[in-house]
Amino acid sequence: MFGRAITLSYPAIEEVYDRYAALQSLSPGLHGSLLLHTYLDADGVGLTMAANLAGLASLCIEPEPQLAKQAMRTGVCEFVVSDADEALRILKTELRKGRGVSVVLLGEPQFVLAELIERGVQPEIMHLVGDGQELPEAQTFLARGACRLPESVQAEGWAAVHWSVAREPQRWLPLADILASGAVEMDEPSGTWRRRWIEHAPNVLGRHYMAQRFARLRPAEADAFSAAIHRDVEAGEILVAVSVVRDGQEDLVLS
Repeated sequence: MFGRAITLSYPAIEEVYDRYAALQSLSPGLHGSLLLHTYLDADGVGLTMAANLAGLASLCIEPEPQLAKQAMRTGVCEFVVSDADEALRILKTELRKGRGVSVVLLGEPQFVLAELIERGVQPEIMHLVGDGQELPEAQTFLARGACRLPESVQAEGWAAVHWSVAREPQRWLPLADILASGAVEMDEPSGTWRRRWIEHAPNVLGRHYMAQRFARLRPAEADAFSAAIHRDVEAGEILVAVSVVRDGQEDLVLS
């Protein structure tokens, strides 16, 4: 690909969430699955982070070493290697232990994918895209039983909720996170992974998203979360102004 920036780009936090939701829509138990994808553009960064949070093993093929090094330095991925043998060794070791891991393999996707196909490497999930088009090698993986990552997950009727604090996010946002997690209803499967997102995303997503929070909540959950924020700010449990933005409408709760 030509004209690609050499600086790592990050997607909006709601895009990371939607990639995480798309992964969860494929299987209720993703541990032990391999995700194969291409390029550390904003979409690839978000997908790697979503896979990290879901506990998958992910292998991203990226031709630009500078992007790969930035990704490892900022915690987007754990390993950057230039050899397929090394990448597969890491993946097999971590999968055998039941752990997720994120690996970036340096190289041009068309050549690396041809090598992986020849060696019989088979992901459970794939997202092989370049310049907005699915790469032709994807057909081989699909024929062998891989599934495509869904482009989006139906979120009609759900509230898009962002929350933030006026200052000291490392001190005060965890208190708001507890309230958001407690508002999630656990009567259907998405409750488990949505609560996991709220509780673990702040640590997995790293510094870039340190002061940001987002989740898609049922209307009743969003109501309960907002009410809990008002209660705790008014009671002096949270000593800072909290902004809760629901479907673009801000409720600023002043301390």
